[in-house]
Amino acid sequence: MTQTIADLAEVAPRYRALFCDLWGCVHDGIAAFPAAVAALQAYRAGGGRVILVTNAPRPKTGVVGQLARLGVPADAWDDIATSGDAAQAAMVMGAVGRAAHHIGPAKDASFFTDFADDVASLAATAPPVARVALDEASGIVCTGPFDELTDTPEDYRGTFLRAKAMGLKLLCANPDLVVDLGDRRIYCAGALAQLRKACAGNPLS
Repeated sequence: MTQTIADLAEVAPRYRALFCDLWGCVHDGIAAFPAAVAALQAYRAGGGRVILVTNAPRPKTGVVGQLARLGVPADAWDDIATSGDAAQAAMVMGAVGRAAHHIGPAKDASFFTDFADDVASLAATAPPVARVALDEASGIVCTGPFDELTDTPEDYRGTFLRAKAMGLKLLCANPDLVVDLGDRRIYCAGALAQLRKACAGNPLS
């Protein structure tokens, strides 16, 4: 039976670990939510472990730095699992070949170079993945729009029609369609992947 609670403390003693989403739950992309941070700190102080879960298309190390900038202290969590880490693992294992065209903002360049330890181990034994122009690509890695504040999925229709003609797969590093950055809604990689699927019959990764 579903239970409605006023705060985490009501149920915290029942659980040894908490999996907590980040964006919208702990911060809004601009600043941390003080009440959420306090709840996580109290849960850890009581012996619980907090695993932060995020669809961020970046490796864990990048998210750690982001949390510090947003005001989420290190004593509010134990570990972080990101969509970026999972997508990186797929990339180095060859999901889109070894010549990838990147669709995403400049801040996501670390997707191709900054790996968690387990992904780094995979990358060390696999051929490198090069970032290339679309016409040279064996596949596409999408971490989001090039300009998150102004671009819409429709801006990429031409690119995806070209990808269809080339038979390219797309690896989506963030399945979210949209996210609220403060009081502004912006598109994520999932919205571009949705358009890619509409444009072509080739499978998504």
